[in-house]
Amino acid sequence: MNMTNNISRFFPVLVAASLLFSGCKQSNEVAASPDEPKVLGLSVRFDPQAAAVARLQTAAVDAAHATKLAFPARITWDEDHTSHLVPPVSGRLFDINKAGVLGAAVKQDEILAHIQSPEVGAAQAESMNALSALEQAEKNYTRVHELAADQGASMKDLEQAKADFEHAKAEAARAQLRLKVLGINSSSVDQQLAVRSPIAGVVVERNTNPGMEWRPEQSGGAMFTVTDPTYLWCQIDVPEKEIEKLHTGLKVSLHSNAWPQESFEAVIDNIGDSVDVSSRTIKVRAHLRNENRHLKNEMYVTAELLTDAMGVLDIPAKAVFLNKSEQQVFVKTAVGAFTRKTIEPVAANEQWVSIAQGLDKGEEVVVDGALYLEKILEAAAAPPAADRPQQ
Repeated sequence: MNMTNNISRFFPVLVAASLLFSGCKQSNEVAASPDEPKVLGLSVRFDPQAAAVARLQTAAVDAAHATKLAFPARITWDEDHTSHLVPPVSGRLFDINKAGVLGAAVKQDEILAHIQSPEVGAAQAESMNALSALEQAEKNYTRVHELAADQGASMKDLEQAKADFEHAKAEAARAQLRLKVLGINSSSVDQQLAVRSPIAGVVVERNTNPGMEWRPEQSGGAMFTVTDPTYLWCQIDVPEKEIEKLHTGLKVSLHSNAWPQESFEAVIDNIGDSVDVSSRTIKVRAHLRNENRHLKNEMYVTAELLTDAMGVLDIPAKAVFLNKSEQQVFVKTAVGAFTRKTIEPVAANEQWVSIAQGLDKGEEVVVDGALYLEKILEAAAAPPAADRPQQ
């Protein structure tokens, strides 16, 4: 009887407590469910209507942009349009023509100067003697041939006269060829050799004065240098790590401090086969036209070029974050779903990170909120508070 009265007395209290507990539980579940993310492996999923989804900004993965590279470079004469004149024989310079003055415009085969050389005199004398011997041998052969026809000379004499004639002809041809190689047309012995320009251009260097002795093997530079200044080379110093981005035929834009408002177009035509041991750079050569002659020999310029990036994709640099030693991004896989992926960049600058694999063109990566998603993954991977070691 007493037990029944006690139960009757506390029953309303138990019912009220049960209802209160149930209401609190339902209230907590409703408050936590809308924005609470779910973690599945490396993925974070939100309700599509969650406020966090609107705050996470994404950008599409795009084909790689052309990369602009800039390297120090130097202008030089185009050696395909340049001639360094050194006399082929020893001698003394005795005059310089007007065409031999520094800065003079010269025509092809124009005479710049003259030298006097005993070697030239010897070659001229040898040629004259050979021509004289040839004339005598020809006359002798003609005479013996006529005598042999009348039985006045033996066949042995005829054969000897013919051999002497052929030998004299060969010697005369050799002597004439030597004069031709030296550029001598004179039929007399004057020991003079004309120094001629083999190309049309401008005298840009002169290292001689009248009275100077010259030898073909001497050091110190050429007697004259003639070039066409409208043709130039650009020698570019390229770091070895960048050399794979270059190829012959690639266009280069040159910029000079002397002409800040102008750019000059050149084309790469040679990539060196060795690396400079001190600077670790490779010499790359480009050729260009210099019609207005604004660029000068030995002028320093900056070479800028755009490199193609076939098969490479670009993602915004702010989408990439460092997780331990790996570079990672969050990729949007569905509305409210984001998956963490590791990437391997092949190039990077302040705006873009280039990758060769791991993502597809058109995929979207998180550019604002990636660290927030990473904190969610870290929290999900952390052990429960009850399992943490006591301090």
